[in-house]
Amino acid sequence: VATIVFYMSKLIFNEITEEKNEDTLEDLRNILRDAEYYPQSPQEITGKLFFTGYMPTENSSKQTQKAAEDLAKEIGATHFHLPITNSVSEFKNISQKAFGKTPQFKAHGGQWQEDLALQNIQARSRMVCAYMMAQLIPWHIQSDGFILVLASANLDESLRGYMTKYDCSSADLNPIGSLSKNDIKRFIAWAIDELGLKSLKEILEAVPTAELTPLGKNQEIVQADEVDMGMTYDELSRYGTLRKIYKYGPVSYTHLTLPTIYSVQISVVAVSFKKK
Repeated sequence: VATIVFYMSKLIFNEITEEKNEDTLEDLRNILRDAEYYPQSPQEITGKLFFTGYMPTENSSKQTQKAAEDLAKEIGATHFHLPITNSVSEFKNISQKAFGKTPQFKAHGGQWQEDLALQNIQARSRMVCAYMMAQLIPWHIQSDGFILVLASANLDESLRGYMTKYDCSSADLNPIGSLSKNDIKRFIAWAIDELGLKSLKEILEAVPTAELTPLGKNQEIVQADEVDMGMTYDELSRYGTLRKIYKYGPVSYTHLTLPTIYSVQISVVAVSFKKK
């Protein structure tokens, strides 16, 4: 999402500085409420229009924090560090007062209901924090405008149901809501070369993870999206293509999946189980 916003800023900058498009310049000035503004770089435009926040809990890794900070710096975004650990702890305290016991992750001996509830409250807290920031940033920068919240849930996760209601999938706009994970990865690879965003390389190579469960003993990332889903993003991308473009239902794309995704023989029952 951040890369898409930066690319839009680059297009705007080129339109103003190279094509001398006065209409685009006027639109940008109206949005920024600055009649004299003239951009000096795509990063400058991004910094005025785009605000990012890293919202860690005790389950967040140093790797993802650094990746977020590096990308925000490279594209010029106005970045905030917004820990939500205390907010999550307060929700756990509510559970303690209501039930007389505190929910635990499975890694700490809890049951699946406890584990899922603790994962979901982290995700939902981030949505609430994002909307609070969207309302307060204009106040902070002394602007009478408003800010839209951007979602970051992709098509594959939505098809699989691998999401929390009212988390990063809930926002005013979702630039990647109709894109599969593989399409997004191809766009990121393009942006590394064509836009010169070197910080994206680490993001592209990282194992996709929600980071909602405890880290390992050495603070390594344990949770992986594909393991949680029981399906790879390659599989989900193929399912999405068959469903959306070819209009196939569960029976049709179960059989069609066999020769198109799997290089080894796998039974129809096994493919069906994955989808269930």
